[in-house]
Amino acid sequence: MRIGVDYYPEHWGRERWEQDARLMLKAKIKVIRVGEFAWSLYEPKEEVYEFAWMDEIIDFFGKKGIKIILCTPSATPPKWMIDKYPGILAEDIHGNTKLFGTRKHYCFNSEIYREKIRKLVGLIAKRYGKNPYVEGWQIDNELGHGNTARCYCEECRKKFIDWLAKKYKTIECLNKSYGTVFWSQIYNSFDEVIIPKAGTCFDFDSGTQGQNPSLLIDYYRFCSDSIISFTKESVDIIKKYSDKPCTSNLLDAAVNSGTGIDYFKLSKELDFVSWDNYIEFQWGKAKMETVSRDHALLRSYKKKPFWVMEQQSGPCGWSKMGPSPDPGKLRLWTYEAVANGADTVVYFRWRACTFGAEQNWHGILGHDGKENRRYAEIMRTGEEMELLSLRVGSLMPKARAAIIKSFDTEWCHTIFQNVEGFQYDNLLLSFYKPFYDMNIPVDFVQAEDELSEYSLVLAPALAFVSEEAKNNLESYAAKGGTLVITFRSAFKDEYNRMLPQTIPGPLAELTGVKVNDYDPQFEKSTSVAGIFGSGTADIWCDIVTPEDAEVLGLYTESYFAGTPCLTRKGTVYYLACDLDDKARSNFTKYLCNQAGIETRLYEQEGIEVVDTTDGKNHVKFILNHNNYNTVIAVNEEYTDFLTDQKVVNTIKLEAYGVAVLGKHLR
Repeated sequence: MRIGVDYYPEHWGRERWEQDARLMLKAKIKVIRVGEFAWSLYEPKEEVYEFAWMDEIIDFFGKKGIKIILCTPSATPPKWMIDKYPGILAEDIHGNTKLFGTRKHYCFNSEIYREKIRKLVGLIAKRYGKNPYVEGWQIDNELGHGNTARCYCEECRKKFIDWLAKKYKTIECLNKSYGTVFWSQIYNSFDEVIIPKAGTCFDFDSGTQGQNPSLLIDYYRFCSDSIISFTKESVDIIKKYSDKPCTSNLLDAAVNSGTGIDYFKLSKELDFVSWDNYIEFQWGKAKMETVSRDHALLRSYKKKPFWVMEQQSGPCGWSKMGPSPDPGKLRLWTYEAVANGADTVVYFRWRACTFGAEQNWHGILGHDGKENRRYAEIMRTGEEMELLSLRVGSLMPKARAAIIKSFDTEWCHTIFQNVEGFQYDNLLLSFYKPFYDMNIPVDFVQAEDELSEYSLVLAPALAFVSEEAKNNLESYAAKGGTLVITFRSAFKDEYNRMLPQTIPGPLAELTGVKVNDYDPQFEKSTSVAGIFGSGTADIWCDIVTPEDAEVLGLYTESYFAGTPCLTRKGTVYYLACDLDDKARSNFTKYLCNQAGIETRLYEQEGIEVVDTTDGKNHVKFILNHNNYNTVIAVNEEYTDFLTDQKVVNTIKLEAYGVAVLGKHLR
């Protein structure tokens, strides 16, 4: 476990590097990420390549004992390239061409762009692939950020047609699968197929798209596949010259809903995953459970430790700033990442830049480059992490509960939102929060994954269930696994069409219920009561008839009062509605009890407790997210690895304080 920093030596004079390296080493910074926006330095003119500047950077910092994560610079193609090859620019959903002047303005399917980056990546990898100071590689930067995953240019349309032809074989098959008889959309050949730009029915403000939903979800899949293919190309080139691991910095779930990449599929092409973690910035403040959920997602993509490649280190924003993190928060956020599966935390950025679009995005150091309270806090953290890494290896929570996450389902619910207020990732977060509040770790899985290690699996609003997923869920339940299926599940097919079956379609036998009708909760709510106590449904109500399932909850008002809102068949629950926070929390406690998952001693507001292991040692992190001192009960005797003090019965933590408790030292 260690810390690093994102560094831009090209932004500062050569004479400053010595001071920066000295301060980094003093703070126990072990690695720097460089080069993600440097294409115009590598290739200032077409086919004119310059590497001496990067040679000097790698050699200078490497000899100081600081390792390098070297990035491919594809996020910012240079101006000369745009001028000569304007076709590499992406088009938005309205057909407007993106312009030079910011970043990520390229089309992932542009053959010219891909050929240019293939050549440059090959030259970089060949030059630095065996360099002992280069520890790993980052592909691009924040793939899909800023609504750039989906381009609507003519080159994308041509490649989409090839993608469709490979998938459907004949245009007759596509027409049947899409239901193009609706609105006279029948195609006579693949060449006629459009890409789903904004049409006459498009209304961005109300979320109305109006295009064929089968076409839309296929286009979303195609765009995701295009980015994954692009990433794989760079990885494959690097692997010809280097045996060092490759990653790409992913984004959190809230942003990812607009990023449009299937991270489970993308992660297969990477040696490890990393992500960018901004908690309090211009665009808002993340809730504690949201950050925890995002860490859980990252460790779930490959079921192994991950990196935070950009960790907030100061007040940040573009046109305006978010708050300056209170003293203690940078250290707290670092340990929160480590507790949840990160073995390297890299801060963004080393020093606030004095020019460009991110002048307001502060780093560890301010614009003056001098030591400050943030640097002192990072230095303390680096020293602690260095000592901690001598005692234990990379730590991961061991989860017995899992939530199914499906990108196909996410896109399905994005295309048709179901009802105002329904948002898939927010729904998953609402199911995650009670576990977070009880300090019970949760993994995210796909419905087709091996589930036997989990005592409890929740499948919120799993719109599309493949035959493989159906069989897997049935097998899991048959072996005694506790499974929760919710409203808006198993009502669509893989083409984003409604199933001509009574909901929950392929899961009807498993759940023992049928959904006769439903009531979207548009500008209303419905009261419910059951084993979870009393509460309200504010988004959706399925009106259910139990076939061979017992009733555990009822609607208590509306025309369907007295009908079930929660049933159970064996160990399989069907939750027919959403629940308010209190009822959902009670239901989660009930489920944990039924699944044999122990609820914790540490249910104290603002206190996050994470039990972890490196395979040999068990380590308990206690994190105080409150702005006041507090005392937490502990039920065993520990050693605090950060202070070497014995901990018995209770531990006192300062505001934003951290304790790392272990059983013994190695």
